[in-house]
Amino acid sequence: MKPDKGNNNGNNNKRNIMGLVSIIFWALLFTMMIKSCTSSYANMGTVEVPYTTFKEWLAEDKIDTVNVENGKYTFTLRDDGVWSNGDPVTAQDFVYAWKQALNPDVASDYAYMLYFIHNAEPYFNGEVEWSEVGVKVIDDYTLEVTLDNPLPYATDLFAFPTLAPINQKFYEEVGADKYATDAEYFCCNGMYELTEWSHNSQIVFQKREDYWNADAVGPDEIVYKIITDSQAGLNSYLSREIDYTDLDSGEVVQQAEAAGFEVGVKPARSSYYLIVNTEDEFMSNQNLRLALAYSIDKQALVDTVYQNDNQPMTSFTPPAIMGANESSFQEALVAERGEMYPGNGDLEKAQEYLQAALEELGCTAADLTLSIDCADDSLRRNCATFLQEQWRQNLGLENITVNSMQTKQVSANRQSGDYCMSLGGWSPDYNDAINFLDLWVTDGGNNDSFWSNTEYDELIAKATAEADEEVRQQYLFDAEEILAAEMPIIPLYWQCQNYSYNKDKIVDGAIITANQTTFYYATLAE
Repeated sequence: MKPDKGNNNGNNNKRNIMGLVSIIFWALLFTMMIKSCTSSYANMGTVEVPYTTFKEWLAEDKIDTVNVENGKYTFTLRDDGVWSNGDPVTAQDFVYAWKQALNPDVASDYAYMLYFIHNAEPYFNGEVEWSEVGVKVIDDYTLEVTLDNPLPYATDLFAFPTLAPINQKFYEEVGADKYATDAEYFCCNGMYELTEWSHNSQIVFQKREDYWNADAVGPDEIVYKIITDSQAGLNSYLSREIDYTDLDSGEVVQQAEAAGFEVGVKPARSSYYLIVNTEDEFMSNQNLRLALAYSIDKQALVDTVYQNDNQPMTSFTPPAIMGANESSFQEALVAERGEMYPGNGDLEKAQEYLQAALEELGCTAADLTLSIDCADDSLRRNCATFLQEQWRQNLGLENITVNSMQTKQVSANRQSGDYCMSLGGWSPDYNDAINFLDLWVTDGGNNDSFWSNTEYDELIAKATAEADEEVRQQYLFDAEEILAAEMPIIPLYWQCQNYSYNKDKIVDGAIITANQTTFYYATLAE
């Protein structure tokens, strides 16, 4: 969800109503049964799926049939999927959702996630009719989708929340203004139904007895507690009010371990950084952005503020994200091109960049007036304050303000351009480096830096269209180098999120994926 998908992580994932609906559908395990496919592309555009994987899909009833040929996917849905209003789940439900996401009047920030479908982007831009988009309903339970190019991560995109189905009848009955704004305005198709949404408090899901495989589903109820403070989350976990929690800092990790609870760690799969408004009076200067970036001791930031397993960023894409040949993209990047950013800073270079910036801006260091927006929680405030002090000590910059505010306001300021710098980050929507790098294309839905680079845009477009993994990876390496040179974001750290879950209730089944921790098919204690 993308940006950290919540206040606790401090990310900037922008959401509209359609995006929120999609997220909830994903939580409810929507009926398109291709959730976690992996495939490799051989010559001639053929998609090869390992037989063992195919057998697993069949055993788990995830899918009836999927035929893929030269970028064309044919999905056969189950014929016993049912919406919570009693309607059958059909291929048309997917088409309706996708058409809504691509509707310019809806203005979905995640419309671009469908651009891999043939003519989806031209349709969004008003250049073609819907009949020319590569989506075709064959019958009630068969959907044919044509891509512009075969993509190694296509199945991940199909499973992305924005592509979840929507029941058109229900949507039109409640109206766009009310849809997905409260429990009574949700229509679900998964194994659970949203029955309570106490805003800022909790969300409750109840098992659906009309689900096609209800006998295999448990527990009867799942309660998501909405807790924005790390310490409060830990306290709720220690008192057994909740059965799973993220642990945001070394301090709360130590408390959990001292209480006798096992603590795990997710791999480094999220990037945290300062988003820079490149249209700002001062931050429009590239040398100033470089000066600020090179003056930060990122290891000291991790050690002082977070005191956990977070790692200083040396490239934008984190180590847990896969590249060519199922290897780490970041490790391959460093091996071939070297580190993009200095982990501990480089004060000599920082001073050189600052002097160049002051000459270009025609001012002194005392004239620079900068600010950092951050969410109103202790970790974000402490991080912003640390940066403020680093720049005072290392660059002699005294006029830097920390603006702490509600997360919604942080996001609103970024979207409107009413900010200088803003703490944010990104957790991947799928396990591919392009999901980090396509954030910064010109006019991209999440490009709140307002940065634009034609060469960068062309590289991302080439990587999107390229089927050869090695060639594609080189395009993305080139894109990383442009980011490092122009610094529209100031890198800070990769998050290695600690977590803990109640083994009295969940004895196994915690699967750590590239984009989230989720209990898929968890084994529950008796």
